[in-house]
Amino acid sequence: ALTQAVTEELIPKNVATLLKLPPARKRAGTAWDSEEARRFLEAARGTDDPLYAAWVLILALGLRKGELLGLAWDDIDEDAGELTIGWQLQRVRKQLLRRETKTDDSDATLPLPAICLAALRLRRAEQAAARAAAGSDWQGNDLVFTTRNGTPIEPRNLNRAWDLRC
Repeated sequence: ALTQAVTEELIPKNVATLLKLPPARKRAGTAWDSEEARRFLEAARGTDDPLYAAWVLILALGLRKGELLGLAWDDIDEDAGELTIGWQLQRVRKQLLRRETKTDDSDATLPLPAICLAALRLRRAEQAAARAAAGSDWQGNDLVFTTRNGTPIEPRNLNRAWDLRC
């Protein structure tokens, strides 16, 4: 009713615009130092965390969640030691979709340090074992990071897994 009264100019001025609000406070995140990142990765590796390779790529390359979850095996060139970012996984209207990145600036070919290559090789072996264990329940796709049944990982579940590890 009040919004309609202001819109129809029955009330000459929106008094809410007179309020002076304090500026929103932005909290600076605290980045881990290399020792903290190393301890985190060692703990993940030591507990056979199925997302160990994901954590390595996030920490070593700075991949975004959507880029990580949209990464396919075809995007990785082990011989050249490179990974190409051009896709992302997004939830759109109750569906998980693999889409191109939003801008050309988001696309990149990144060198893979040895720790990333080793983690990706481990991930490939883990995924092959999961595929064999799932048998006919395997939902085939080419994504690097999948559930036990081969389906894409829900982005919120990656958040939850991170929160549990930290």
